Amino acid sequence: MDQSKRIHQKTTIMKIKQFETNDLQLKCVDLLAKTYLELGQKSDSETMITFAKILCEDLQENFQDLTIQDIQQAFKQGVRNTDDFHLNVKTYFKWIKAHRQIIWNNETIEPIMQDKRIKYRSRNGTGMKKISINKTLLS
Repeated sequence: MDQSKRIHQKTTIMKIKQFETNDLQLKCVDLLAKTYLELGQKSDSETMITFAKILCEDLQENFQDLTIQDIQQAFKQGVRNTDDFHLNVKTYFKWIKAHRQIIWNNETIEPIMQDKRIKYRSRNGTGMKKISINKTLLS
């Protein structure tokens, strides 16, 4: 696996509180740009940067124990499964809180019975079992 893929995988499993503010702001700009595109909206760069700073601050204050991947999934599900077609603070707060509730509701449920919207959090298919089997064979 090349270096850029490893860095990308590491940042997607990092909790919000583990990010440096500048790195998180860049992630927020990317997320907002993608979301605007998916909603068929446009935003100028100055507004996008200001909005990313607001999102970053909200994530650090209110959702610090979620991962950036959780936030991305919240936006993805929000765009696809709600009637909110205007991106603003109230909208993304609603999306993130709803997704966080799904995560919380599935914490004690067997993986096979968990909501499919949080399947990305599973370690299935990550190669972890294969690595442990290979270690055993080497001993």
